[in-house]
Amino acid sequence: MATALPAHNLPERDVRLLVHIATESQTRTIAADPALTLAPADVDAAVRALFTATGTRTVLQLVAWGAAHGIVTGTTEPCTALTTALQLPRRLQRVLAGWVGGRTTPELAADFGVSTTTMRGYGRDLRAWLGVPNQVQASIAGVLAGLVLLSDIDPTWPAEPLDRAIPPRGHAA
Repeated sequence: MATALPAHNLPERDVRLLVHIATESQTRTIAADPALTLAPADVDAAVRALFTATGTRTVLQLVAWGAAHGIVTGTTEPCTALTTALQLPRRLQRVLAGWVGGRTTPELAADFGVSTTTMRGYGRDLRAWLGVPNQVQASIAGVLAGLVLLSDIDPTWPAEPLDRAIPPRGHAA
């Protein structure tokens, strides 16, 4: 059964900022967007405010939140995860769920009982499986490919993957 998430209530300015974050824009690019009217020195504060508005705590969780809400509709480049049915090994599935849930590398290393160096190796393995260059794109691909549960992003959401049959709400990236 497909469950739709409640519609986001982000203003257009925050949606634009989220899209910039998902496409990994640099601070100067974000500040140059006339619709955002941000000075370079204000970009970090605007991102922190976006964390508060969305209830997220990391960029990886924020872009996953945006993908779940249909604001972020793809990765910056084609990737394996969106073109092939993948079955991730359990360990890599847990890493991905941690990333979209807002866990940092040191937190995940503690969860797994391994060093941060080992955890970074798991992250490299996961990015290779997904066919993406970095963690931001991995988080987006993981949500869009249905490799994580919506409840991994926000525990109040359904414990099911994103249903791509439900039309996205909001704005597309």
